[in-house]
Amino acid sequence: MEWSTLEYLHLHHIRRGVRPSQPPTASFHPHQALVIVAIGTYIVEFDALTRGKISALDISAPVDSTIRSCDFDLEQTCVLHSPEKKTEQISSDTKVHMDLSPLQPIVFFGFPKRTSVIVVRTVEGGRAPTIIKPELKKAIINLACHPHLPVLYVAYAEGLVRAYNIHTYVVHYTLKLDNTIKLIGAGAFAFHPTLEWVFVGDRKGTLLAWDVSTERPSMIGIKQVGSQPIKSVSFLPMLHLLVTLSKDVNLHVWEARVTINPNRPATQANIFEPTTIESIDIPRILSQQGGEAVYPLPLIKALEFHPKLNLAALVFTNMTSEDTSKNKASYSKEGRKQLFIVLQSAWGSSASVIKEKISALGAPGVLAEHQLQAQLQEHHLKG
Repeated sequence: MEWSTLEYLHLHHIRRGVRPSQPPTASFHPHQALVIVAIGTYIVEFDALTRGKISALDISAPVDSTIRSCDFDLEQTCVLHSPEKKTEQISSDTKVHMDLSPLQPIVFFGFPKRTSVIVVRTVEGGRAPTIIKPELKKAIINLACHPHLPVLYVAYAEGLVRAYNIHTYVVHYTLKLDNTIKLIGAGAFAFHPTLEWVFVGDRKGTLLAWDVSTERPSMIGIKQVGSQPIKSVSFLPMLHLLVTLSKDVNLHVWEARVTINPNRPATQANIFEPTTIESIDIPRILSQQGGEAVYPLPLIKALEFHPKLNLAALVFTNMTSEDTSKNKASYSKEGRKQLFIVLQSAWGSSASVIKEKISALGAPGVLAEHQLQAQLQEHHLKG
């Protein structure tokens, strides 16, 4: 199995005459092949199979923590929640933890370094926002709603996760390891579509699986993916695979399964088995379907999977931004420095070995194919 580009969406034309913005995220329609992309003050709807733009809504609102809902059929928005105090400065890069409940028309969201969760109805004219103030006076790191159960998971530091009932806001249970395993905090959540399994990607690079089907949840799997924080965890229901994306853009695909012995309850085990799916080739992905490979290679900013179709949306960092242009010279210099060290250490090795060592450098050290061939030829001539 391999990754291949179905469509390449160009977003530069959305805001003509304005400096390109970084699209922070994308989201799929739960049933149809539609993808929604946020860029600047625009929310844009695309057909994921034909690349056609269906509609675009210009919210034209400042960054002030206002929660809005968008109706793409009527092409209008409505304000669900607007904070009373708008004097607080909030950056457009601020990571706001937010998730919708599929069981009720409500959305939960929390700001970094805050200890409370705000509940807002997604129906215009609904009740005033509710603020959940947990007895645990710790900053919220992440939150997620279970897709089938009335449970809200709130992540705190040191790997602590509390499960709250979305109706009563009472604590159901707590997911926490013993003190022998050190964690930082959940960077991402994923849920098995049929089993009551919760997958947690920790910011220390640890992947965990919990069975929450009983009154006392048990950890059924743990895997150290790497040293970098896990920023995305997704379960692919069509393929029954689990995909993790780390901060260093390392993407891993796992089979998550465990053999249940009826005579013995499920115990802690390594249920994460690596699959034979090839690693994602960013230059090839970018160059397919009308795209083009660029250098330095852009990092993956967001990764979203369709809940029912075999589709994924990759959002890359904007490498043409002003900050990137300023750092391009030093960025390229550092990449060449790392490349020179690799070439020295691989003296006399075959081209395939050198390419493998270069790919291990990560995005900053990877060259486009034509640049790689030129460097290999120069290395061969110097001999």
